[in-house]
Amino acid sequence: MKKYSRFNTILPYKGKYALYNSLEQKTLFIEKELKELLEASIIEGVNNLKEIHPTFFDYLSENNFLINNDIDETEKVKKISKKADENFSTFLLTVNPTMNCNFKCWYCYETHIKDSKLDYSVLDSVKKMVTKTISKPEMKYFSLSFFGGEPLLYFKTNVIPLIDHVREESIYYDKKYSVSFTTNGYLVSDHFIDYFKNHDMYASLQITLDGYKEEHDEVRFVNKKKGSYDEIITNVKKLLLNERFNITLRINYTDKNIHNCFKIIDDFEDIPMEIRKEKLLIDFHRVWQNDQLDDSNKVLMNHVEIMESKGFKTHVIYSPNNVKASCYADKRNSATINYNGDLFKCTARDFLSENRAGYISKEGDLIWENGYLDERMNSKFKNKPCLTCKIMPLCNGGCTQHAMENEGKEYCVFHGDESEKDKVVLTKIEEILQENATLQEA
Repeated sequence: MKKYSRFNTILPYKGKYALYNSLEQKTLFIEKELKELLEASIIEGVNNLKEIHPTFFDYLSENNFLINNDIDETEKVKKISKKADENFSTFLLTVNPTMNCNFKCWYCYETHIKDSKLDYSVLDSVKKMVTKTISKPEMKYFSLSFFGGEPLLYFKTNVIPLIDHVREESIYYDKKYSVSFTTNGYLVSDHFIDYFKNHDMYASLQITLDGYKEEHDEVRFVNKKKGSYDEIITNVKKLLLNERFNITLRINYTDKNIHNCFKIIDDFEDIPMEIRKEKLLIDFHRVWQNDQLDDSNKVLMNHVEIMESKGFKTHVIYSPNNVKASCYADKRNSATINYNGDLFKCTARDFLSENRAGYISKEGDLIWENGYLDERMNSKFKNKPCLTCKIMPLCNGGCTQHAMENEGKEYCVFHGDESEKDKVVLTKIEEILQENATLQEA
């Protein structure tokens, strides 16, 4: 006996109907007659469909749009989530070398501390932690990320020694590793680029822009007469023209700056198409303090269409994949170490000592206080609206940070708006079509 998957959605799509399953992430395009037949069978019993249209029934069953009656889909999602989050073969370490920054953006949630700097004792503890982790037999991959503050402020004194240590230990123990930065991009220098070239290393950078030149320079400026847009664009282009760097250009948009954001791509027209496609991702994020309802999403999607038509890769917030590809902070094997040794999980909150989740010991052990780690790892799948939602395998109420901050409450990151959830589904359908088109081109 079969039942209709609760993760199915049917939406109109370009003269037909798209049947999408958020767990399988599969789409089937059907005519109106089949759509009406399917909807009738949902009411009368999907097993009747086998007699009326056996080919259709078999296809839906083979692709899990119809599933066996005894399957608990929620438990299935939980198992997928646990496999992703309890992966002991990978460790994701983020380090804040400083909480100082060369800019003061109005929306920044961090408390900037002028003379903050990773001192020798904390650096030594982090190195010990790296060695203990990489040397574990089950460990296969170590990810080192730098955040802040602006991590490139102390690149020579604080960042290089740690990268060197991770590289040397990874080579010694025959493990894979990666290096990445979240930076405003202003301090990218020839020395930075040469370091990676000289050591035959690669790095990924997330670099932020606040809209196009005029709007950006109003937010991120060196002084009242000098903005930072031109310098950052120049640095991004230098990185792109070097084979050792992948760039995510994060566009922080508001209802004010969104209208000119598409102009940013004009500054990259001289970068060869193959490099743009392979090395550059344009990632749009709405400034959370500017989250009122307006036409920004419509404008954004128009920009995305323009950018993609000119060979630029884009990513927007309407494409979550929070179960199979969960947030770094959802993983048991992840930690963020502040310059003073305080321990956190999430980098999207202030790094005040009173909010820390633990600390790193002198011996390089991560000490999670008051059972914090287990509490966080057990925070998912407790929100009732998520447990009955059609896009639960994609969203699942956001991340563990959302879950912990909303403990005991019923909430929805889309405010229970089904039309917003449908936008997620439509975005996923577009991604599937784009991926298939890319495969056909190859």
